[in-house]
Amino acid sequence: MGKKARLSDRTPQPAFVTLRDLPGTRVVFWMVSECPYCAGQHLHVAGNLRNTETEVVLGEVPAPCDMERTYVLSLPPRPKKKKGRRSERRERHEAWLDDPADGWGED
Repeated sequence: MGKKARLSDRTPQPAFVTLRDLPGTRVVFWMVSECPYCAGQHLHVAGNLRNTETEVVLGEVPAPCDMERTYVLSLPPRPKKKKGRRSERRERHEAWLDDPADGWGED
């Protein structure tokens, strides 16, 4: 086994989480929907619903399926914004400004 293969085995993998609460209680959990090691679901306690900063718990934690391995709890990436009507109109207007002789003012 090469050096790179050994190093990649020990580097923590990212795990995307969502915040869930336990019904009927004030306990909040970070839920890993798909573990990078076993593809299962795991829960990590985030604290009390009323007086906890839940983002503090995010970071590198041991994986419950294999305590020797760690993963990094992080929020999933936000989706990119879709183009709005204004930007489409602006593009059409700029195209018209580049070539205004498309039927305007020609005799």
